Amino acid sequence: MTSAAQPNAAISVLSFRRLMVGSAALWTAAVLLSFWMAAENERQQAVRLAVQEARTSVQTDIGFRHWVASHGGVYVAPDAQTSPNPYLNVPDRDVVTTNGKHLTLMNPAYVLRQLMQSGFVAKGRITSMKPLNPENAPDEWEHQALLLLEQGETEVTEKVLSNGKAAVRVMAPIRVEQSCLTCHGDQGYKVGDLRGGIDVTIPLEKSNEIASTEIKRLALNHAIFWALVMSGIGLMWGIGKSHIRKHELLTIRHLITQFSRDRAEEPVYWINESGLISYVNDSACSLLGYDEREMLNLHASELNPDHPREKWAEHWRSLKEERFLRFDATLKRKDGSTLPVEISANYLSHEGQEFDVAFVRDMSSHKEATVKIAHLTDIYAALSQTNKAIIRSKSRQELFDAIVRISVDFGHFRMAWIGVVDDASRAIVPVAWAGEGIAYLDGLKVSADADSPYGQGPSGQCIRAGEHRVAENFFGTQITAPWQKRAAFFNFNSSAAFPLKNQGKTIGTLSLYSDVPEFFTDDLIELLTEMTDEISFALDRMDLEASHRQHEAEQKELVERLMASNTELERFAYVASHDLQEPLRTIVSFAQLLDRHLGDKLPPEDRENFEFVVGAAKRMGLLINDLLAFSRVSAKGVSFSRISLTAACSAAQDNLREVISQNHAEITVGQLPEVIGDDVQLMQVFQNLVGNAVKFRHPDRKPQISIDAEQKDGKWQIAVRDNGIGIADTTQDIFEIFRRLHAGNQYPGSGVGLAICKRIITQHGGQIWVESEPGHGATFRFTVPV
Repeated sequence: MTSAAQPNAAISVLSFRRLMVGSAALWTAAVLLSFWMAAENERQQAVRLAVQEARTSVQTDIGFRHWVASHGGVYVAPDAQTSPNPYLNVPDRDVVTTNGKHLTLMNPAYVLRQLMQSGFVAKGRITSMKPLNPENAPDEWEHQALLLLEQGETEVTEKVLSNGKAAVRVMAPIRVEQSCLTCHGDQGYKVGDLRGGIDVTIPLEKSNEIASTEIKRLALNHAIFWALVMSGIGLMWGIGKSHIRKHELLTIRHLITQFSRDRAEEPVYWINESGLISYVNDSACSLLGYDEREMLNLHASELNPDHPREKWAEHWRSLKEERFLRFDATLKRKDGSTLPVEISANYLSHEGQEFDVAFVRDMSSHKEATVKIAHLTDIYAALSQTNKAIIRSKSRQELFDAIVRISVDFGHFRMAWIGVVDDASRAIVPVAWAGEGIAYLDGLKVSADADSPYGQGPSGQCIRAGEHRVAENFFGTQITAPWQKRAAFFNFNSSAAFPLKNQGKTIGTLSLYSDVPEFFTDDLIELLTEMTDEISFALDRMDLEASHRQHEAEQKELVERLMASNTELERFAYVASHDLQEPLRTIVSFAQLLDRHLGDKLPPEDRENFEFVVGAAKRMGLLINDLLAFSRVSAKGVSFSRISLTAACSAAQDNLREVISQNHAEITVGQLPEVIGDDVQLMQVFQNLVGNAVKFRHPDRKPQISIDAEQKDGKWQIAVRDNGIGIADTTQDIFEIFRRLHAGNQYPGSGVGLAICKRIITQHGGQIWVESEPGHGATFRFTVPV
């Protein structure tokens, strides 16, 4: 203070006192005003936090609804809680999967309502002026809010009373998108129209409690401030300013935590309208290798070259219009490397400031998996083409040429070749090749000899071990040293050899080359092993087919000789049987002539001998006729046609009409099919079996015979049942020619009938057998192809 000021000070003691009192009063008023303003700010802040919480919930609900709408809804299995939506009138609302599972389509509003009811998202209301579901009709507040949204408002926010308690209510619009027209097109909506709104009510009770606590703290601080204000206005201003700044920072931190609490593990970036980064979380810094201070000095274009500064305004306009954008991008790390990501950009307006709140998802693992899957798909295609080549190839060389072409064209290997071991020199000799750099094989020395310097590579080891061998880095191992200079010229960075086996012996290798190090993953090796196993199987099959062709030629020659011999035998049997008829007829005729001429002159014993001779000759004639019939069977059946077994059975009964009538036999015929065969021969089968059934009747009952058919194992099985004497257990084959189980004087016959049946059925590609219980009848069964 200067000397000129001293009198003024002395004179101004009263004035100074008044000034102090006035200053005290002024500062008291200022402190009270400051306290009132701070308290009011806390109360307003409580409202703002509640509003922001409501906005966040509404935006989350809208974002979720947008996702569901963009997919046309979701299908779920209906249950007691989720029944088919009666207000959803669209095609395919209810579907059944290929395995029989029932699904119903949930539209976005239905999904969101259930999520709200289940507590997965904030409880709110979905409403519309034209609701399909009456439950979505607006209340009075929602009606007024929808009118404001129709007039162009982007959001309606109001402090209201909910259940008698203070609360804030926020409604955001739902605009009609193209996917909405599927369900709501018939209501007259167009894309861009207001479909309705989603509103959330947030009680202020909790926020007011926080504000009340903060106001009490402010009261204490202002009391201290009033006590200390006289000690220095500067100190009080500093304390006040520090308090205000601290309060502002706490508010912003609270808002950030509130907005991104559900995505804390994802990198989060807040970018302002000019493109500068305003906030990042720890995950965002770790993702790109920056610390927080470095990140807050960067422009978004420095991290995302796809959004240069000159295009930032365009991105910002799109974000404000759409409110939400999702896109793929490539971010640049601090070390200069790049990272593929998916960015979900959200528009946020807070206290007059606008932000692009971006959530980033690292897609590098996804990209690597996509590349891996694409390559495995190529190998699957190569495996498929290999199987086709195996089927088409007629020779080993043709197959080898196809395999190397497939490996290059479908497997996308840089070069492929097949080498076969020379047994004398043990050299692996290329026999087929394809791809870029086939000049690599010019003068190439590769050996299967373990002692040779050219036998230590993948191919040599593969031959000796009979298993695949891989050089993950062609230039990082000594086993490929003899070929590294040559491989560098052709940009071969990794290779693998897979064994080709024939009859269990490794005869060669399929060698593959890639320009990418560590190209041969476990999954790829598994597929290539399967591919070479198929090739080895094909080599064995070719050998087997060659052997089969040789055997077939030998068998054909043998069959031709047998057929010629069989033809001669059949002709001999026919001629011999035919030529025997003449002397038999002579014997019978002369014996009968002598019997008539001599008449009663012969003693009884001689007449009995004449009768014996005539009977024996007649039986011999019967045997010869049956033998002729048996021989004729083999000569027929070469031109089968579709015939009716019903007709064949009926013809057999006509031939046996007299025998059937004399024995009073009852015959029941079921539904018999049509088959491919000879109608006369199959008629003869029925005639022989029915005739036998009548012949071997039971003496105490009249014959009852049933004939029916059923389809089994791709064949028709015909059954002829009777109630006769049956067939006793025997080790003899009753279908053998001339085989008889009874004396000739008891049951007449030659024993050829069943043999003829068997021969006919065999010629028709079937079988015949008998099932019998002595004294209770027999069932003869035979089969013919369908």
